[in-house]
Amino acid sequence: MVDFSGIQQHLTAITTAQTDYAKSAFESSKAYFEKLAGVKSPEKFLELTTEHTKSAFETFAAQATKIGELYKNFATEAFSSIKAKS
Repeated sequence: MVDFSGIQQHLTAITTAQTDYAKSAFESSKAYFEKLAGVKSPEKFLELTTEHTKSAFETFAAQATKIGELYKNFATEAFSSIKAKS
C-alpha cells in the first residue's frame, strides 16, 4: 500500500503557496488601483503603472519558481512512492 501522507503534504504546500500568491496579487492590484484613482497627471500615471508592472512581474517570477519547485518535489515523491511499490 502506498503512503499518501507525504504526497498530501506536498499538495497542501502547493495549494497554500498558490492561495497566498493570489491573495498577495489581489491586494497589490487593489492598492495600485486605489493609488491610480488619485492620479492627476499622465506622468504620475506612467510612474505608478511602471512601478506596479515591474513589481507584479518580479513577484510572479519568484512565485512561479517557488511553486514550480513545490510541484517538482511533489512529482518526485509521488512517482518514487509508486515506483517503489511496483
